[in-house]
Amino acid sequence: MTAPGLPPEPWELEGRRLAPLLDNVYAVVIAASDPRVAAQVALGVARMQSARRRVAIADLIGESPAIESLLTGDDPHGIADSFLYGVSLNKIARPMLGGDNIFLMPSGTEPVDHEGVYANDRWRRLAAGFHQVGALLVVVARPTAGGFG
Repeated sequence: MTAPGLPPEPWELEGRRLAPLLDNVYAVVIAASDPRVAAQVALGVARMQSARRRVAIADLIGESPAIESLLTGDDPHGIADSFLYGVSLNKIARPMLGGDNIFLMPSGTEPVDHEGVYANDRWRRLAAGFHQVGALLVVVARPTAGGFG
């Protein structure tokens, strides 16, 4: 996270630069071999896109420090709990600290780097729901995780 008053991290700036390319997209996966890069790009995209619509960032990296530092509240449930146990997305999505119109879905109490989460068919329905309401789902992932492909 960039400290108040300091310029954004370079990869967050890149996400901001790329954000207009996603104006007509409702779900995107941002993945990089360095999870810090993926998280920073996702935050940049979310900050720019949130000026015009709601944005949710799903942390499939697994407790990404950049995302965790912006969480509000102390509920440990996250995207893995939703996909594996049916915990409501409304329960796990939390407003981002310092970000209007941005919601964070942390990784949760279970590991997210397996096919039960990555290859879950629920992603299609979730993306369709974001499309219906004109929002953007940003999934931050590890390309080396099982089920990513």
